[in-house]
Amino acid sequence: MEHNEKCAQSQSCSSSPRFPSPNSQSPPPPPPPPASPSLPPPPTPTVVLSPCAACKILRRRCVEKCVLAPYFPPTEPYKFTIAHRVFGASNIIKSLQ
Repeated sequence: MEHNEKCAQSQSCSSSPRFPSPNSQSPPPPPPPPASPSLPPPPTPTVVLSPCAACKILRRRCVEKCVLAPYFPPTEPYKFTIAHRVFGASNIIKSLQ
């Protein structure tokens, strides 16, 4: 091939659209965070979301200041069941108050 033919081929090749390789292209910048004023965290709700295990088993409303709630979480009802069989609900409540 002659030099002119090489140039003609290279010009024809260079006139075709070139796509950048994925490695050379930088990723787009991340979107900016939404412009909202910083809000304080919401206040703790006064409504009990899930009654404690004792109130579930005794079928009573679990109030916000339930005496049994710290000792019998809703995820462990078996703990209250065992204590209830041994001591009785009223004796447990009396001893915790």
